[in-house]
Amino acid sequence: MYGSSVFRVARTSSVRYFKNGSNKKLLEFLASMPKANTARITEAQQQRHHISKKSEKYGPSTVYLQVLGSGARGVPNTLYLFTDHKRYLFNCGECTQRLAHEHKVKLSRLEHVFITRKTWKNIGGLPGLSLTLQDVGVPEITLHGPEGLDELYNATKRFVIMKEMQVNKAPSSPLEDYEDSVMTVKYIHMFPRLTMLQDIPPQPPKRARLGDVPALTYDQFTRDKTDYYNCCPEGEESKSPTPRSSRSPDHRERKKDFIDIPTSVAYICTLKKRLGSLDLAKCVEKGVPPGPLLGQLKSGIDVVLADGTLVMSKEVTRPEDPGPVFIVLEVPEISYLSEELFQTHFDNGTNLAEHIPTLIVHMTPPEVFRHKKYQSFMAKFGPTTQHLILNSQNSCLGSEAVHRTQHKLHLLDPEVFPLLKDPSIPAEWNPHPPVPKTNSPTKIKGIEDLKNRIAMAQFQNIINAEVKPKDYSDEIGGPKLEIHSSRTLTMFHLRPKREIDRSVEPKLHIQDYYQETMDVEGFVGCLDNFRAQVQSLRYANNANSEEYPKVVFLGTGSCIPSKTRNTSAIIVHVDDQSTILLDCGEGTFGQLVRFYGPRKVDELLRTLKAIYISHLHADHHIGLIGVLQARAAAFTNAPEKNVPLLLLAPGQIVTWLTKYDKQFEKIAAEYMLIPNQNLMNPNDSALTPTLLASIGLESVLTCLVPHCPNAFGVAITAAGHKITYSGDTLPTDKLVKIGHDSTILIHEATMEDELADEARIKMHSTTSQAIEIGRKMNAKYTVLTHFSQRYARLPRLYARVLTENNVGIAFDNMQVTLSDLPLLPHMYGPLQLMFAEHCVDMELKAASRERRKEKSSTNIPGTKHSSTGNTSKATEKSNVKETVDSVAQIKDNIENVAIDASVKQT
Repeated sequence: MYGSSVFRVARTSSVRYFKNGSNKKLLEFLASMPKANTARITEAQQQRHHISKKSEKYGPSTVYLQVLGSGARGVPNTLYLFTDHKRYLFNCGECTQRLAHEHKVKLSRLEHVFITRKTWKNIGGLPGLSLTLQDVGVPEITLHGPEGLDELYNATKRFVIMKEMQVNKAPSSPLEDYEDSVMTVKYIHMFPRLTMLQDIPPQPPKRARLGDVPALTYDQFTRDKTDYYNCCPEGEESKSPTPRSSRSPDHRERKKDFIDIPTSVAYICTLKKRLGSLDLAKCVEKGVPPGPLLGQLKSGIDVVLADGTLVMSKEVTRPEDPGPVFIVLEVPEISYLSEELFQTHFDNGTNLAEHIPTLIVHMTPPEVFRHKKYQSFMAKFGPTTQHLILNSQNSCLGSEAVHRTQHKLHLLDPEVFPLLKDPSIPAEWNPHPPVPKTNSPTKIKGIEDLKNRIAMAQFQNIINAEVKPKDYSDEIGGPKLEIHSSRTLTMFHLRPKREIDRSVEPKLHIQDYYQETMDVEGFVGCLDNFRAQVQSLRYANNANSEEYPKVVFLGTGSCIPSKTRNTSAIIVHVDDQSTILLDCGEGTFGQLVRFYGPRKVDELLRTLKAIYISHLHADHHIGLIGVLQARAAAFTNAPEKNVPLLLLAPGQIVTWLTKYDKQFEKIAAEYMLIPNQNLMNPNDSALTPTLLASIGLESVLTCLVPHCPNAFGVAITAAGHKITYSGDTLPTDKLVKIGHDSTILIHEATMEDELADEARIKMHSTTSQAIEIGRKMNAKYTVLTHFSQRYARLPRLYARVLTENNVGIAFDNMQVTLSDLPLLPHMYGPLQLMFAEHCVDMELKAASRERRKEKSSTNIPGTKHSSTGNTSKATEKSNVKETVDSVAQIKDNIENVAIDASVKQT
């Protein structure tokens, strides 16, 4: 994902590794070699092709629609169609793959994606999902939707590398249907009536810009040809592209040969009919013997028995399923609605009953859905058609796992880990919870205390704050229609039964989250020690407590979003009127909604003055467009004036943003780009005093870091405090220089120390390297982030880290003020116990790696070693026994180390 399996080597001259020519040749040789996963992907593609061919012989017997994203603010309106042949997706906004991963909705057999409109809410998840599908061996996917949809891949080709999977664009013509072994799809193209008769309306006037803006030119970046995942020798300077005027035109870029009229495509889907199943009881009654006659009857062929009796197929088979119809549509404005395009499916007394839709899925925005014309349109399908709503009127953000983790961390400190202000998932309260797995009075008392003091209170908060779904049926005039709001995992069965199913929708089980943690041996005592430390430290620092700057970690994982850690994003509250976002991975806006709540997030967005992007890998900037659009929406009907935010990013980002602005949606008025390249010299910075004051900062200084071309670290100063952020990088003295005497160093720690070689190849840091940079920088506190998803819950650190008094670990939805920083080093002990199973798994994997390494060294040619079968079997048995024994030993070690560290720190 996001190029995680590809070598990343920077072109910056500041790096001092691999200086000699032999190392340069070695890197070039490695870059030319086939990637290790190519054979695996090819094999997976062949297997998928075989399964697909086999399934074409018969119609699907199980078909259902399942909601992934409800359309609420912060999540996409994404619908998943499951059949026992193929899988399909309708729209693919940001967070689609994260929701699918958490809820085990397998997208590995996905072949077709249907897009209703070319908006970021519908396509923002396609780049990341495509890379995931490529990695699991999907040979190709086909996009259906408006003309120019596939230009997304041309626009993102510098940071979304598609080499092993083909992306096709179906014609999606209203004159020709799509058909496969599962269904027939008719495309309905809808346009605003104004554009069908006249020219497209003129664009609104450009928004006023910030005052005292320096004259910047982006010509040198607009023809960016950099491959951000290509391998190049270290020590070679990362040069900016030559100015546009000196280049010859790029004739390879696709030329538009169509008029790009705003289009919304609706899909009328008809499942293939399925023959009725054979009723064996009736066959016996008719005297049909076992054998080939049964197969003929099942295929619809009448047969004659040996005694001359005619047995008709319809007499011994159940009625056939003609294939239900369902419609997916999005009407962005009422002017798009053309009822005549759907009239062959109205319940008007003349259309066949089998043509009346079983279900219509509405991705239409609420203000259009409530329009009288739209209500009248819905009523024409009759009372037998059910309606499922996926739009911003819904509230479900869909992730139960995020709440589970936050409730557990909330035990440590409710201020550092506040409960999420997302009331959209209902909580269930068990009045008779299971008895704790212990006879310890201390633990039982602890659990009861938590249940009474925290769990019940939070349960009541959720009940009181929960946003009730809108009952649209009250707004529909005439006969009542069956209208359903949607949540993540809402299902509608189309075959064999036809009904809505809410049985698997996510729910919160707060008591279980607490009890899972309290059942860990030793945790209660360790937690009591930690709370005593917190109380002591807070009391000692009370007089010097400062509310700002405050740092909120929204995403602390690398490469791909997981259910526990989202991709990189950090909010810095400079003061109550100014915030800055450091990096903006996929799903960042959804994280903002979860943390601040659907009611408060607009207030936060109106204080967002700048976004800093460290480098152009997708997991650090693909969420930018979603945040820009959400911020613009937050100023609608607000008294504050919407001033474009400052975008501090590698200048090459202008290529991607300009293409999106021209080919998809207008976003250029929402930001003013200040290239990171122009912030490297404190005496010649593009940020004037006026601009700095507008975002509440005293200074911003960047430096090139060794990761990929045009990768930067940054140091920002506010209210006399310096915050340094590494982005992704190998250890580098340039970051040490700009971050000297930082109050906080936020440094990536992607790998554990034992994987230093892998970290070096992928141009990342290990935990110890990040801590060492903080020591060299003389940073007061170092906070580790950007962990590989193999450490989804807790990174693997060595025992000596527990003795560090200024190192903390970042989690998603963690907020820290300056007075909270002294608490972070004390958390690692109780965290080890809280996530004990995860820690055991990591230790076992580390032991397994060590055994493989030892085995590999003994198999080197010329090395003397025993190879008898008996010895090998004995060794295997010994290894199994060692593994079983080591699990218990590791658990004991974790408990002892955590408690010892807690006592020492006290």
